[in-house]
Amino acid sequence: MNRKVLFIILLLTSFAQAQESSVYTCRFENDPHGFSSVRMKKYFDEQANMELGKVDLIQNFMVVESTATKVYQIPLLDNQSFVQLWNSANLRVDAQLFYSQGSKEFRANYVKNSEKQKLICVELRN
Repeated sequence: MNRKVLFIILLLTSFAQAQESSVYTCRFENDPHGFSSVRMKKYFDEQANMELGKVDLIQNFMVVESTATKVYQIPLLDNQSFVQLWNSANLRVDAQLFYSQGSKEFRANYVKNSEKQKLICVELRN
């Protein structure tokens, strides 16, 4: 009986994780007109057994570049915040977030090759 319950809990947990996804939209701090922006998506990939994502560079409302990434969430020692990192071979976006972040704006760093820019982001909610 206990094994059945444990199996059901594990099954439901993995299903819930697989359904989780998040979308963030960001504007460049040095672009007051908003002609360029970044959209970041993350989702749990069952085959890879990890969170994967995509970082889109948008200019004049058109996606001009899309980069597949791995997404890491690294808890910090204060137990109240974590670093979220979208990482690929030539692109990295990192941000320190709080577990109680909600839909508040947060700052992130956008690093493409060796060029670093500051972002102001918010998570899109339904």
